[in-house]
Amino acid sequence: MAMVSNISWSDVSLVGIGLDIAGAVLLANGLLMNDRQVIGVTRTYLNFSPHQVIWRTDDRIAGTIGVGSILCGVIAQLVGYAASLSFGLDTAGSPARGLFAVILAAAAIGIVWLVYLVIRPIWKRRLLIRIAHYDNDLNRQPSPYGGILVALGRAAEMSPPADGESETQYARRVWRVREVIEGWPPGS
Repeated sequence: MAMVSNISWSDVSLVGIGLDIAGAVLLANGLLMNDRQVIGVTRTYLNFSPHQVIWRTDDRIAGTIGVGSILCGVIAQLVGYAASLSFGLDTAGSPARGLFAVILAAAAIGIVWLVYLVIRPIWKRRLLIRIAHYDNDLNRQPSPYGGILVALGRAAEMSPPADGESETQYARRVWRVREVIEGWPPGS
């Protein structure tokens, strides 16, 4: 009960600072790119670099979560600051209060990283499948290309194709994709 009486509106601002820190770190790790940018940046002389696609997808996920965290952090700071101005300070300063502030900010950072670690593999799989839908002219096809999924699976260190397994069977087993276009986009 004593801890509850030590909570104030400025704590919302402190949580916002933690969210900003976590978001800034994630944003520094990631660049926000759409599908066409990821494919365009990763083209090589052979027209495809699966490792670059994997890395850029990771960057995109980190950047997106980072920006979201920063936005939530700034909003939390604004709410906390506005409430403190509106209602006044409702706790006295103390060393315990300072420690509590650090713990709040650290908890916000931890929550953002936990969300990132939980969401990343799910989102990464979806983005890679979506990228495998594009042909060499950056036109989105109704089904992903099986050859691209196999290459991305290898680059992402997923389960390799089994002996004699078709691209369709591999896509179903590893990527949980029902339909694929066998092979690579024309001109690859």
